[in-house]
Amino acid sequence: MTRKEYKELLKSDYLRYSTDLSLKARIKIYMTKPGYVWSHWYRKVCYQNSHGWMKPFALFTRLKFHSVSVKYGIDIPSHVKHIGSGFMIDHFSCIVVHTDAVIGNDVTIRQGSVVGTNGRGVPVIEDGVDIGAGAAVIGPITVGKGAVIGANAVVTHDVPAGAVVAGNPAKILHN
Repeated sequence: MTRKEYKELLKSDYLRYSTDLSLKARIKIYMTKPGYVWSHWYRKVCYQNSHGWMKPFALFTRLKFHSVSVKYGIDIPSHVKHIGSGFMIDHFSCIVVHTDAVIGNDVTIRQGSVVGTNGRGVPVIEDGVDIGAGAAVIGPITVGKGAVIGANAVVTHDVPAGAVVAGNPAKILHN
């Protein structure tokens, strides 16, 4: 990852929280939005891990990332397969994502959500997906672009693009 790509990822994550790019606004978002703080340290760890000469400095960054993850209850490892740009954690706490999960661009995850495995595989979350509070997306499935997963839904089958699903087990409410 180049420095330019790193800065673009940080900017795209930030723009999900606010469109004001002033220094004062950036500091305010950093101080008041734990999801952005987590994203900031996640991107920093990924950037430093992509450069061999930064490995000695990455230890301190990984320690800070770990402390932020524990403090806010966000269990998404720094070596998760892929998290796209514009990632947003809207309301932190008890968020778990499997290491092999693939998360696209502009995805929103809310508190209590799980993106994990059932022993057979992990989900692929495509661009623009909104995962509601307490939702569980489990197994080797694909959640299509722009899909909305309702609060407390348990998704174990593929979700088509643009669909709205809810319930336990999740059923398509709108497509």
